[in-house]
Amino acid sequence: MGNPHVLVIPYPAQGHVLPLMELSQCLAKHGIKITFVNTEFVHKLVVNALGTEHDVANSIRLVSIPDVNDQIEEIFLSMPVKVKELIEQINASDGDNVTCVLADNFLGWAMEIAVDKEIKRAAFSVIAATASVSVSSIPKLMEDGIIGYDGNPTKKQMVQLSPFMPPMKTSHFVWVDHGVWKDQNLFFDYSLRNNRSIELADWVLCNSTYDLEPEPYNLNPKILPIGPLVASNRSGNSVGNFLPEDLSCLKWLDQQPTQSVIYVAFGSHTTFDQTQFEEFALGLELSNRPFLWVVRPDIANKLNDTNLEGFQDRVGSRGLIISWAPQQKVLEHPSIAYFFSHCGWNSTMEALSNGVPLLCWPFSTDQFLNEHYICNVWKVGLGFNRDDGGIITREEIKNKSDELLSGENYKANTLNLKEKLLNSIKQGGSSYTNFMTFVAWVKA
Repeated sequence: MGNPHVLVIPYPAQGHVLPLMELSQCLAKHGIKITFVNTEFVHKLVVNALGTEHDVANSIRLVSIPDVNDQIEEIFLSMPVKVKELIEQINASDGDNVTCVLADNFLGWAMEIAVDKEIKRAAFSVIAATASVSVSSIPKLMEDGIIGYDGNPTKKQMVQLSPFMPPMKTSHFVWVDHGVWKDQNLFFDYSLRNNRSIELADWVLCNSTYDLEPEPYNLNPKILPIGPLVASNRSGNSVGNFLPEDLSCLKWLDQQPTQSVIYVAFGSHTTFDQTQFEEFALGLELSNRPFLWVVRPDIANKLNDTNLEGFQDRVGSRGLIISWAPQQKVLEHPSIAYFFSHCGWNSTMEALSNGVPLLCWPFSTDQFLNEHYICNVWKVGLGFNRDDGGIITREEIKNKSDELLSGENYKANTLNLKEKLLNSIKQGGSSYTNFMTFVAWVKA
């Protein structure tokens, strides 16, 4: 029998590639051969962003398959054919055959391919265990009349997936449209279909811990937390970014007082309309605090609009604007006061792992549920109230910023969670034990 060889398949998006790349590094350190599959477009972004400073190529084989249209239909129709061909090509070569498929839990078809090839299979959830359990609860939610056959809530209400889980708003279900999906019904249909496919997985791993979410694992014992998958804890440097990291911001942070800087980043897909963008920028200005703001290239031109003319001159050296940050290094920097975030699960885990409170501005999918946990369950952050026109005003931004920084409990609660999270990945911790059990299974 050959060496264990895991084929890792992420959904082709930044927030999905990054954690699976970190998990792959962890597995490679235990002597497991890794082949990491991206579409050609994503593959080029990752390789270009890596530069020459990383040794990923020595531990992980990065390969690509032909591009698919980023429409969700193509990811489910065309991508499986190309992945199946890749497995057959690898197995026909003189190297080690693929012995396990580890795929994004949104790509349930990968589990079907693994069953067909009679090889081990594991899914990885890039969202919280609670969010995953809500998706697997879709049939029961439909049966109880809480959602319709299109996935939309029948009415606004609070529901509990089990008596042991915190109540959640029906509007916070992952598949509910918040104006970002071109076809929300299609997204819901594939979420529903995915439940059947994920049932085929031998393992469902997630980037979480029992301390953060003790309840959902009782509903689905197959889900095992192995988090936090933060590179500074276990994997060395962060890899899997689509854009090159601007490391110069770390020198700027070195010049700022301890716990003084607002770190602002909204992931890889968040967009603002013009009015809200202006209010947001002016809210940062009104806060009168140092800030590090990540403005992706596709929205950077908005800073040149006449309505914001003079913004950078007025904030001067108090504000630094960059296109992409080394986020994990930023969050562990002592000058950071809090994280102004879209509440993506990766960002949330990185913040909590570094003891950094959050100011929450969710936009889509699981981010609203994450905000609920941040503000109402863990009590490590604050959200915003919108005005009658649906806008979060500059005054609201300043007021919530002041409240977060003046409330000692937010920082104390975050530091308490940080200690629990870091303990979970130490030898003997729950995430460490789950991960090592998985490693042994892969090698068996």
